[in-house]
Amino acid sequence: MGDQTRRRSDRRRHRDRRAPGDRRAAWDEATHMRYPGWQEQVVQFLTRYLFVTLGVLYFNFTSGIQPAWLTPAQLNLAYALYFLINTANFIHASGKHICPTRFRFAMWVDIAITGISVLNDPYDIPPSLLVFIMVVLGNGMRYGLRLFGEALVGSFAAVMLVFTLRYLNADNPITPGMLFLNLFGGIILVYAYILMGRIEESHRQLEHKSKIDTLTGLTNRRGLLEITSQLFERLQRDNMKFVVMFADLDKFKAINDTYGHAVGDEVLKAFAGILQGTVRDSDIAARIGGDEFVLILHDTSLDEAENAARRIQQQVAADTRQGGLNYSVTIGLGEAPTHGSDFDALLHHVDKAMYRSKSALRGGEPMESESG
Repeated sequence: MGDQTRRRSDRRRHRDRRAPGDRRAAWDEATHMRYPGWQEQVVQFLTRYLFVTLGVLYFNFTSGIQPAWLTPAQLNLAYALYFLINTANFIHASGKHICPTRFRFAMWVDIAITGISVLNDPYDIPPSLLVFIMVVLGNGMRYGLRLFGEALVGSFAAVMLVFTLRYLNADNPITPGMLFLNLFGGIILVYAYILMGRIEESHRQLEHKSKIDTLTGLTNRRGLLEITSQLFERLQRDNMKFVVMFADLDKFKAINDTYGHAVGDEVLKAFAGILQGTVRDSDIAARIGGDEFVLILHDTSLDEAENAARRIQQQVAADTRQGGLNYSVTIGLGEAPTHGSDFDALLHHVDKAMYRSKSALRGGEPMESESG
């Protein structure tokens, strides 16, 4: 009993310490987007304020500068509208840090105001054209390759539209210098996109490896906590349920003490193979430390999960008879959100089920679900 109590204490101590509103950057596999942390978003909003301020100063206080298409009042109105939209987005972001729709909307607003600025820049080679590069790189480096590509296409489309309108203005024709500036800028952006793709792919590979248990090939504790965090967020939006199965190998310490850790590692890998052979592609099998494993079973009832648990125990019993090693597995089951609205609460229910199971059937092949 003392060993089991210590294990429960260890599990609680090593659970994810990050708060639900964690402000650090994160990668979302579902949308293939990087979600910047709050501090990084603050810098981006302040940068937008800086650029709009420079735009106002450039067109209103630079000697000899007059907007080419709009009146100064109309251009200032466009900048004021951009300022208000940016402020509204800033306020929204302070309450909801992660919002892909807002990220995308803000990017297109950036492209629009940059296009308006370039269109009204009276110089043959408009300095404001460089802001497009800042828009593309800024969004690409913050949000990942998908939004990078969208910003790249959007900026090129805006440049072509602006060039067409400038060309229609006889007083401001397209010059070779402007064409070469855009050619060089385009090459820079495409090259940056290629490099960003390689960096992102390397990042994905490293991120994937960081969530895999090196011994068994199963998801590790970090990966499991991220998955369950996303699942419990979905529970608040969707009418869904899933089952958590906690498996604890019995007498595993005796195997390590008797035969050595190399044999113990082989037992862990063999048990991981049993779990992988039991679950579906949509399910998650994880090793969270030592001889403790967790399965996440999607769209599964407790009765179905109990049948799966019995198959796992039967396979373990068959392997032990064949291999001559004396160990078994205790399994506890819990259903979300029935038995807990977060992973800690659900695991607490599963722990209680396992304790009752171990107390009732010492040395056997026990399994129990937490059904109430």
